[in-house]
Amino acid sequence: MQQHPSKLKSSKFLAYIRLALIMLILVLLVFLSVILRIVLFFLPRHYFLRFNVRFIIYPFSRLLMRIVGVRLTVIGEIAKSNLLIVSNHQGLIDSLLHMALAPCMVISNTDVQSMKIIGKVMGLLGFVFVDRSRRKSIQELLAPTITMITKSHVNMSFFPEGRPNDGVEIHPFKSSFFKIAIDSNSGVQPLAFRWTHANGNKLSKEQLQFFTYFVTDGSVVQHLISVLGLRRKKLSVRVLRAITPEEISKNNLNRKDLSQQSETSIRAAMLENDW
Repeated sequence: MQQHPSKLKSSKFLAYIRLALIMLILVLLVFLSVILRIVLFFLPRHYFLRFNVRFIIYPFSRLLMRIVGVRLTVIGEIAKSNLLIVSNHQGLIDSLLHMALAPCMVISNTDVQSMKIIGKVMGLLGFVFVDRSRRKSIQELLAPTITMITKSHVNMSFFPEGRPNDGVEIHPFKSSFFKIAIDSNSGVQPLAFRWTHANGNKLSKEQLQFFTYFVTDGSVVQHLISVLGLRRKKLSVRVLRAITPEEISKNNLNRKDLSQQSETSIRAAMLENDW
């Protein structure tokens, strides 16, 4: 079991049961996605993305959150289409959280794509990967992503910090991907989330680090086992005020404006004491 300074007790037996169920669900999810792609083979790809996200990825993500053992508390609602969803970023489950909250595709880092099993599954499901260390890669990504969200009418989501935080201090937001909202005439939906309980007890600030994973930390499998072995995990989500396409157009907001407004909104929510 991965040792961690938070010293939360994690059951390997429970973790392996959950991991086995997750693998079964992922196999079924990929199978259904492949079947859908075959059925829609002669139609443009955006039709596949629309139906895959709404009717396969979204419901299966909600199921996976239950299997992982997460109890969600959500304040507010998210529209099902034409939004760029952004939030703070802490660990591997964050992408699953976004997909369980609303139908969406997640823009992820190539570090995740390099993970053997997880990266391949995410690729099969249509995740968009970008090497944030290469500006050319980011620019190359924008055009097809804008086309994707415009034609498929699905939500896109990403983590403006670019890398996980420690659960308390948020990294400065990067503005590049906010251009997607402007060029696709989409709104921006900021979210703030925080892990609040594990094993039936309220988490301390130090214990929040248990959910953080960096590629340099070592085995992603060991990290997942540690998280899956926790009982009665609670995750609180706050849907903040959306920045509408009309507001973006009326005030002539650029990507840096959208980034700053989203960061300010999320930081303010994370500083509130009533989590």
